[in-house]
Amino acid sequence: MNERNLVSPFALSGKRELHTLVENRRAYTLNHCELNIYETYQRSELVPLTFNDLVITSMLRGKKVMHLFDKPGFDYLPGETVIVPPNVTMTIDFPEASELNPSQCTALAINHQEIKSTLDFLNENYPRTNNDLWQLNYQQFHFFNNHELAQLINKLISISTGDVITKDVLANLTLKELLIRIMQMQNLHQVKENMQQLGTNNRFAYILQYIKNHLTDKLNIDALSQMAYMSKASFFRAFKHEMGIAPVDYIIKERIQFAKQLLQNPYCSMADACFKAGFNNQHYFSRAFRKIVGTTPSLYKAGITTKGDKRFSEQG
Repeated sequence: MNERNLVSPFALSGKRELHTLVENRRAYTLNHCELNIYETYQRSELVPLTFNDLVITSMLRGKKVMHLFDKPGFDYLPGETVIVPPNVTMTIDFPEASELNPSQCTALAINHQEIKSTLDFLNENYPRTNNDLWQLNYQQFHFFNNHELAQLINKLISISTGDVITKDVLANLTLKELLIRIMQMQNLHQVKENMQQLGTNNRFAYILQYIKNHLTDKLNIDALSQMAYMSKASFFRAFKHEMGIAPVDYIIKERIQFAKQLLQNPYCSMADACFKAGFNNQHYFSRAFRKIVGTTPSLYKAGITTKGDKRFSEQG
């Protein structure tokens, strides 16, 4: 499981500000978007919610069970985001909400024209490789926040709820970056999930498959760029442009994910996990692990082994 990057919870409404205990709403309207903050203080089921525009929702507190696109309901927790197309109804359960444990989430509704102008600008000025278009993928609607996404959502909340005279301009710029970050995350997910099917028809799918198959080997960016039939500078730029992450950082994150799997084995030491995951320096491995996972390898392993029979399950 990937790491969840949390969005900072917003101050809860005072009791006198509550109009309802289920999805109490505060709205902050700007030129191109509307930020809604919803709070629920009692257990509820099958609460419908629909927006006329694309909405990006992010959990801040508590737990929801989301029903969307006629698919089975799924747990929706802090550190996660869901995107919903216009005029599509979310149906929501609040199995744990109470006065002492309210749920809280944001729902950022974005004007259709703003989305269209952003996509048109990207496709005209920064085209993707393989003749793919920049577009939002509604098939991948639920994902964990990476660091950049969480920071942008925090920034939009701060801008939208503040009183800076230039807030519409600042929000508009941040919206564009938010949309780009979401599409980059979706691009990376789509390529990773379909590496074998895409094969040599997609240069990045081929590269990601090669990295996966040679993760514990010494991986050279010069060699990877040659496999992609690109110069090193062009490969680096195009990879980060489409995937939202530099190729070296991608390799490190994949190695850390593999190291986490190794550390679930009680007989695997930190040194074993380090070298088997492709690192050649334990100090660097520990720093990279802490930066990505949020804790040291030893504390991560201790946290797993204290969970008894659950120690072999992946912790996020």
